[in-house]
Amino acid sequence: MKTSVQWMRDYAELDAPLDELAQALVDTGTEVNEVHRLAEGVVVARVLELDKVPESTKGVLFAGIEVAGGETVRVLTGAPNLRIGDLVPYAPPGVLLPGWEKPLEVRAMFGGKYHSPGMLCSAVELAVGDDADGILVLDHGTPGQAVHEVLALDAVMDIEVTPNRPDCLCHLGIARELAAALHETLREPRYEVPEALVSVTPVEGRASVRVEDPSGCPRFMVRVIEDVVVRDSPAWMQRRLRAIGLRPINNIVDVTNYVAAELGQPLHAFDYDRFVAAAGGGGGADVVVRRARDGEKLATLDGVERTLTGDDMVVCSGDLPVSLAGVMGGAGTAVDGKTKTVLLEAASWDGPTIRATSRRLALRSDASSHYEKGLSDTLPPRAIDRAAGLLAELASGRVLRGSLDEHPRPLPEIAPIEVPAGLLERVLGMHIDASEAAEALARLGFAVEQDGGALTVAPPHFRRDVSIPVDVAEEVGRSLGYARLPSTLPGRRSPIRALAPATPLEDRVRDVATGAGFDEAITFSFQSPALASRITGVGEERTPIRLRNPLSEDGSVMRISVLPGLLQALAGNLNRGVADVSLFEVGRVFWEGERTHAPLGTTPDGKDSALTPLPAEPLLLSLVSQTGDTGGEFAAARLRHIQSVLAWLSHELAGASLAVEPVTVNGLRPGRSGRLRIDGHDVGVLGELNAELLDAFELRGRVAVAELRLDAVAPEAPRVPRFRTPPRMPAVVQDLAVVVDASARADQALAAIREAGGPLLESAELYDEFRGERLGAGRKSWTFRMTYRAADRTLTSAEAQQVHEAIALALRVRVGGEVRR
Repeated sequence: MKTSVQWMRDYAELDAPLDELAQALVDTGTEVNEVHRLAEGVVVARVLELDKVPESTKGVLFAGIEVAGGETVRVLTGAPNLRIGDLVPYAPPGVLLPGWEKPLEVRAMFGGKYHSPGMLCSAVELAVGDDADGILVLDHGTPGQAVHEVLALDAVMDIEVTPNRPDCLCHLGIARELAAALHETLREPRYEVPEALVSVTPVEGRASVRVEDPSGCPRFMVRVIEDVVVRDSPAWMQRRLRAIGLRPINNIVDVTNYVAAELGQPLHAFDYDRFVAAAGGGGGADVVVRRARDGEKLATLDGVERTLTGDDMVVCSGDLPVSLAGVMGGAGTAVDGKTKTVLLEAASWDGPTIRATSRRLALRSDASSHYEKGLSDTLPPRAIDRAAGLLAELASGRVLRGSLDEHPRPLPEIAPIEVPAGLLERVLGMHIDASEAAEALARLGFAVEQDGGALTVAPPHFRRDVSIPVDVAEEVGRSLGYARLPSTLPGRRSPIRALAPATPLEDRVRDVATGAGFDEAITFSFQSPALASRITGVGEERTPIRLRNPLSEDGSVMRISVLPGLLQALAGNLNRGVADVSLFEVGRVFWEGERTHAPLGTTPDGKDSALTPLPAEPLLLSLVSQTGDTGGEFAAARLRHIQSVLAWLSHELAGASLAVEPVTVNGLRPGRSGRLRIDGHDVGVLGELNAELLDAFELRGRVAVAELRLDAVAPEAPRVPRFRTPPRMPAVVQDLAVVVDASARADQALAAIREAGGPLLESAELYDEFRGERLGAGRKSWTFRMTYRAADRTLTSAEAQQVHEAIALALRVRVGGEVRR
C-alpha cells in the first residue's frame, strides 16, 4: 500500500526525518518495503543563457543551465518566465516525475534536429503547487543540489499491512500508528456534513434500501447529493491521488477514491438518474441488495460483460443488477459529465464472499482487497458523511438531509478485556509497568481502566482483531518497542519430570531413508487426473477426489499415491544431468470415504447432521531409485536395496517381518513386482517401472519403486525403547549359496532359515542373486549370510556347522535349494 507522508501530516505532527518515520513503523510491527521522495533525482540548476530556437513559432528557447560541478546542459523550454541567473529545478533523463508512467528520456524536437536531455520543471510537475504556466523559480539552492533539500517534496511509503490489520489500509490508520509511536496527538478529519451544505429535502422521499441477504451485506448506507457539477477535482486532491498511484478522473470519482484512501472504507457513486432509469424510471431509487441469480449478466466499469452466480452479491435498481458488490460498479449507472445527482453508497460486505467473487472472475480491485480483509461495520457512517461533504463542497452540490442505513446484522460489540496483574510480564518476558502499558494503549485508541497492576481494556471500534489478553500484551509489546525485550524465554520455568517425547514417526522414517542414501523430495498434494492415473501405488482402485475450485487442471485432484509426483521429481533431476538418483517422500494421500465425523448443526443439503464420510489420509513412504545401467542385475540390486530398507523399517517400527508376495502390479514389470505383506496384510507395493511408464515420465535406465503404508505398519503408540546388553561372545559368520528354481520366493526361503536356525541364529540376510547360463535355464542362485552366536559361551565351529547344515536341509525341502560347492 502506498502512503503519502504529506497527506498523513494532515492528521498528526509528523515532522521527524523520513528514515525515523519508517523506523518507527517497523519498530511497532508495520513493515515498510520502500520509502522514496517524489521527483527523486531532480536537482537545482542555474540558468546561464537563453537563446531562441529559429524554427519555433511559439517561443521555444534553448536554456543553457549549470548543474553539478560547473557542468552545463542545453535543454529546450517554452516557459515565458525564465531569466538569466534564475535557480530552477532540472529533471535529467531517467527521472520519474509525479504522476508520470515512464521516466524522462532525451526528447527529439523539430523533426529530430534538436534534442533536449531532460526538462525544467513547473510547480505542477513537482507536485508542489498549481501553477503549470511557467517554470518554478527557486528562492535558494546550489547547482547540483537535490531539489528535496530546497523544496518540501512529498514522499511515499510502500507499506506491507498484515491481514489482521485492515485499520491500517488507509492514511489515517498509518498516521495513527506513527502518532502513537512518536507520542503525537492524532487529528481525525471532520466527518459531519457542514450544515450549510445540507438541503431541507429529506432523503427518504428520493431513495429506499432493502437488504435481502444480511449474511452477505451486514450494513448498507445511502446518501444523495443533488445539483452537482462534474468537473476536474482541485489540484491538491489530484496531487495526492497521483502520489499514491491513482489516476484522477473527475471530482465525483476522485472524492470516493480520496475518502477510501483516507479512511479505508471503499465507496461507490452512482448516477442517480441512470440508477432510477435502470428500473424503468419513475419514483425514487429503489436499492435492493441480494445474491445474484445463476446466469445473470452485468457489464462492469471495465467494459466486460460478466456472468454471475448465486455466490455473488449485487446491488440492484429494483430487480436489475447494476453493481458487482464490493468489487466493481456497473457501466450502466456510472457517473459521467452529464451527472446531476449522485447516489452515494457505503457498505459492509462479507469478506469471504467478496474474495470468492473476485477470484472466480479474475477481477481484483482496491475495494475487493479491502473488503476481503474484514472491515469494521462502524466505518460506513463516517466515510459516507465525509465523502458527501466533500462532494457538496467540490461539486457545488447539496446533500439531502439524512441517510438511509440498513444494518440488519451488526457485528457484536467488542467486549472489554480483563488483563490480570502479571500477565504482561509472563507473556512478554520483561517487567512492564501497568501505568506505562495503559498509556501506550491509550495512544493507540484503547480505553483503559487501571486497578493496581490489573487493566481493563476496551479496544476501539476499528480494532476487532484484539479480543483476548494475549492480544493486549502484543499491543503493549509492539508499542513500547520489541527492542526492549530481553533475550530470554518468556513464561515460567518448570523442572523436567519425564523423558523427552518420542521422536515423531515421520522423523524416524526420514532418518532411515536418508541414512540408506535416499534424498528427500516434497511434491504437491494436488495432481492432474492424467498424472494420478499413471501409477496408483497403494492407492490402486481408488478414485481421486476432485477439487471444487482448482487453480488449474494440473492440480484439480488430490493424490491417491505419492509415486506420480516423486517420479516427476526424478525426471526433473535426470533432465538436469544428475545421475543415479534415489529419492523418497513421506507424505499423506487422500482416499475417499474411509472415515466419518458427526458435524454440528445440519449438513450442506439442509438435513439433520449425521455421520458424514471424510477422506482417509494415510501416511505413506514412497521410494524411487534410478540406475543408468540397463542390465537386469543392476535393477535387481536396486530392488533388493529398497526391500532391505523397508524390511529394516518394519522391524524397527513394529518388530514385524516384511514379506514380498510376487504379483503383477499396475505400472510395474511382470516378474519384478509384488505386494509387501506383514502378518498376512497388504501394506505396500514394490517393483521395477515398466517401459511404458518410463516413456510416460521421460525416464531412462532402470527405475525401482516402492510405496509403504506407514500407518498400517507402525503401532499407534511407538515401541518403548529397551536396553539390550551388547553381546559379549564372538559371532560365527558363514555364507550359504543355493541354486533354486527361478520361481522360488525369497521370503519363503528366509522363513525356512529362521525356523531351522533356532536360538543360535542371530540374523540372516539375502545379499546376492545370480542368474547365468552355467546355472541352466529357469534357475538362479541365492547367497545368504548367516550370523550365529550363543549368549552364554563362545560358539564352536562344530556347533555353528551343525546349524548351518540344518538350514541347508530346510532350504532343500522348502524351496528346492541345492547347495553350491
